[in-house]
Amino acid sequence: MMKKNDILKNLNKPLLIMSLIYAIGGAFLILNASSISSVLIYGTGTPYYFFERQLIIIGVSLLGAYVVLKIPTSYYKLLSLFATLGFIFLLLTAYGSSLIKSGVQEVTLSLFGGSLQPAEFLKVFIVMYMGSFYGTWANIKHRKWTFLIPLSICFVAFVIIALAGDYGSAAIMLALFALVFIVVPTNKEEKLIKVLKYTAVIGLILSILFLKFGYKILPENKLNSGRLNRLVYTNPCDRYEENSGYQVCNGYIAINNGGIFGSGIGESVQKYLYLPASHTDFIFPIIVEELGVLVGILIILGYVYMIYLIFKVATSTYKLQNSLICYGIGIYFLLHIFVNLCGVLGIIPLTGVPLPFLSYGGSFCMTLIGAFAVVQRIHIENKIEKNNREIKNIVNNQKI
Repeated sequence: MMKKNDILKNLNKPLLIMSLIYAIGGAFLILNASSISSVLIYGTGTPYYFFERQLIIIGVSLLGAYVVLKIPTSYYKLLSLFATLGFIFLLLTAYGSSLIKSGVQEVTLSLFGGSLQPAEFLKVFIVMYMGSFYGTWANIKHRKWTFLIPLSICFVAFVIIALAGDYGSAAIMLALFALVFIVVPTNKEEKLIKVLKYTAVIGLILSILFLKFGYKILPENKLNSGRLNRLVYTNPCDRYEENSGYQVCNGYIAINNGGIFGSGIGESVQKYLYLPASHTDFIFPIIVEELGVLVGILIILGYVYMIYLIFKVATSTYKLQNSLICYGIGIYFLLHIFVNLCGVLGIIPLTGVPLPFLSYGGSFCMTLIGAFAVVQRIHIENKIEKNNREIKNIVNNQKI
């Protein structure tokens, strides 16, 4: 059993420091962005409502992260499988009778007086299961069709979330699972898997092209429907009175107001009810408005550094399972950053995806901190394994 000192001593310190800076700093940015809407829109009676809740979420998440740090990666396969099937069962129970929705919405479950978004937990748990399964798949004797097991689970989760109406989460899930599957190493004999990988690559490229240019090829009457009108994302200020243009245009105004150095902390104009979701999906324009484009660039560079640290852990592992899991979590983190920033900047359609650590949100914050704890656990095992191998080499050399 690993001692407490071993856990703390072997943590990836740069990743820990960066994640704490973003999580705690993000809570204060949420306070700044939500202080007006908290009182005037949500009627909470206090400007600190979302700030206090975010701090509680971070505190609970850190306690959960410490528990995750103590769980050996050898248990990940069973734990992630049971957790995935459990969340799928809960979704089927809640939405099974009315899965097909007519509009875009978040798929939530009521729990202890609050709400839970199973899609966020499913993303991480399925990545863990895929990594654990394919990491030991080479050891299975009769494995011809067994590689389809994780893909089947991925497909079921994607279909449920998509039919229930959460298209942003469904799109990220599909891209995430496809990218994790693509990086799974295979033998030359595994021709069917190679075909599926090429299909996944082509599918991802076509999906990106459809998001980018879908509004040009679809009939206008289709684009007016609730499901597809988000594909119309260009020239948002020309569609200021429409849902598909109002938010992005106000985001542009916020960024323009901020300029290079920002208008000053607390001096945002757009957070005064002009920009909806200013503390969730659209927090980045508020940050740039008050702190400037330079700070916005620094935030993006910080994200890049964290992704680098995660991928570095992935490349230094001694187990394929742990490497795949780390790659999956890095991709999960990267996809949310990419989709959020490209959406608010009008590069791709809006999907309602939060910005990691900086956007308000309970389920996403908990899963993100939990996912980073998984990376830390893998890093800890890497360091211990490396030390053990070095000691073994020294002992063997002395015997010679």
